[in-house]
Amino acid sequence: MTGYRQFHRLTAPAFGKGIARANLLLYPQLQELTGELEDLVTEGGIGLLTGEMGIGKTTALRHYLGGLEERSCQVAYQGSYRHATAVLEGLMESLGVAPVRLRVNLLRQLSQTVARAYHEQRKKTLVVIDDAHMLEDSLLEDLRLLTNFEMDACDPLVLVLIGHPSLRLRLARPVHQAFLDRVRMHYRLEGLSKEETAQYIDHHMNQAGSTADVFTQDAKAAIFEYAQGIPRRINNLALAVLRKSAGRKIKTIDAKFVVTVIPLLNRD
Repeated sequence: MTGYRQFHRLTAPAFGKGIARANLLLYPQLQELTGELEDLVTEGGIGLLTGEMGIGKTTALRHYLGGLEERSCQVAYQGSYRHATAVLEGLMESLGVAPVRLRVNLLRQLSQTVARAYHEQRKKTLVVIDDAHMLEDSLLEDLRLLTNFEMDACDPLVLVLIGHPSLRLRLARPVHQAFLDRVRMHYRLEGLSKEETAQYIDHHMNQAGSTADVFTQDAKAAIFEYAQGIPRRINNLALAVLRKSAGRKIKTIDAKFVVTVIPLLNRD
């Protein structure tokens, strides 16, 4: 057991990435996004999920995917690749299909795989691409063309792009007008409010097994002021504060102590 866990009598790591889907804090935006994604998958088309770095876009999407019924939809997830061929190969592999060579053949293979799942199993295919702001323009056009299915008035392929806010500006360019016309869901994930940040901190401490009020209300407010409601920043600062408080034998963390840790975090 690490020092801060022993000192604060925690039974699990605090403010980490490994929190289970069932234990996530269901704040209003997460619930609203889930409803938007459900409508998109039902109706078909393209969806955009944007937000600042560390805002929780991937976590929110994975929360939705965790509740998606496999019998009605197969999922192809890919992220962190800029090159078109690598993205398409990753999508095929995530669908359990060995990718063919050459980009033009990969596009045909993906289209055929989507059509086969729909015709033979009545399954839609949900394609999710993370870090979509990095994609090549030509791949965006290829993906748009892949959504041009006409099957029983139903779209067998649903595309969700996740990226930074710059993705919206990029798609607003005239060259991408045809792509933008097929976008049926625009959702920008914002930071947590001051009250939600306090709830978020309490929730994570409870999930870590805390039975004491380690963070005072003004400490939570100080964390919000620094993090501006961005979950990754909240996690980083709260964990740093826990570690420093254990080293200095401080059981109850207040705003003054949080402020002393912020410069150390920025320096690191």
